[in-house]
Amino acid sequence: MMSERISICCAAGLLVASLLTGCVAPGGRTLLPEPRPLGAQVPTVEQGSQDGSEEVRDAVPEPTGMLGLKEALAASLMRNPEMAAFSYAMRAAEARILQAGVLPNPQLEFEVEEYDRRGEGFDSAETAVVLAQPFELGGKRRWRKRIAEAEAELAGWDYESKRLDIFAETSRRFVEVLATRERLELARSAVELAEKTSCAVAERVKAGKEPPLQAAKSEAELELARLGELAGENALGVARKRLAAMWGAEAAAFDTVEGSLDHVMDAVPSLGALRVRLAVNPDLARWEAELRLRRAAVAAEKAARIPDLEASVGFLQFEEDGTEAFAFGLGMPLPVFDRNRGNITAAQHELAKAESELSAATGALAAELAEVHSGLTTAHQRVGTLRSKVVPAMEQAYQAAHEGYQQGKFGFLDMLDAQRGLFEARALLVDALHEYQAALIDIQRITATGIDDLNREEQVN
Repeated sequence: MMSERISICCAAGLLVASLLTGCVAPGGRTLLPEPRPLGAQVPTVEQGSQDGSEEVRDAVPEPTGMLGLKEALAASLMRNPEMAAFSYAMRAAEARILQAGVLPNPQLEFEVEEYDRRGEGFDSAETAVVLAQPFELGGKRRWRKRIAEAEAELAGWDYESKRLDIFAETSRRFVEVLATRERLELARSAVELAEKTSCAVAERVKAGKEPPLQAAKSEAELELARLGELAGENALGVARKRLAAMWGAEAAAFDTVEGSLDHVMDAVPSLGALRVRLAVNPDLARWEAELRLRRAAVAAEKAARIPDLEASVGFLQFEEDGTEAFAFGLGMPLPVFDRNRGNITAAQHELAKAESELSAATGALAAELAEVHSGLTTAHQRVGTLRSKVVPAMEQAYQAAHEGYQQGKFGFLDMLDAQRGLFEARALLVDALHEYQAALIDIQRITATGIDDLNREEQVN
């Protein structure tokens, strides 16, 4: 009889507990923040799969053959290990939302008192089965969920920020491969020109128009040019591996890259037009969620000072006389000594700190934008001057010096200086184009917007 009553009591208590916990709606999967305009059309790990693992990486094969920028970006965003790690971190934050909304578990106790008091074993004992359920007061569960939701939103912003970082870094390394390839082509052109010069000097030495010393000098210049070509080949190999590392490859499986550095806008977007786009940057947009998190933390600490209520129901049986009874109870701690003041004050200070950090982050990003914009403007001017004036002038100077040397009008050193000047000018143009493209990528990362979109917005305004 006793065991039946105990079973009925336990079943009823567990049913009540299950009904209470069943009132908690399972949290839906929080959405990522809307992708920033920069690279929004390129799929990422999280967008490609709900469990983001190896299947997604296999869906985008490692690039081979001719590699374009779009293919490199797609491979990086779908295969980069860091992207996968951020994807899992975001899912973990989403799972914590579910956990934050769960009610405390009930507690089941079985007690036996006064066992064998008079040597009678259980015949003199008092048996009790008690089911206790704590109830959180003050909105603790609500604020706990708010905190978890804000943390999940922050994880989403961190994911979006990492997506843009991967997008920008892949673009930089792709441009680095292009620039290194251009420098290698210049080095090979220098070898060809040095060979041509060496032949011309050899003919003049053979004709007795130049001393043998000049032939030795031209041979030395040729060997230096060949060393430059070797250094360029090594640099290109390193740049290719650095690019392949963006999608987790140890070596570059692609043959070559498709593209050119020489794509320059007619004009640089104004700083004012770019500054308007700062609010789109996820590194700033995340602070709205950060402030919500801090405010929720303050509210949660204030709610924590309100004591929780614990209700209990129990079944008792007195073996000595065979009587039975039910017991009910309510209890809560008395907030006499600990009113959570320290934690409340700390949370308020954390909120004030976050507000100051938002102001600092806004100023720092605006200063970075101004610095990068200045570098972009300078590189744009350098490209224009080198491409339209300096390089053509040096080409004409070298052509005149080479022809004049063959005709005996100029000396060997004059031709050599013209040759060096021409290749220095071409190298400066490649460097300027590289700096321009790198600054352009930085501008796009800071504004989280593609340059085509920026140009269209400026034209509309």
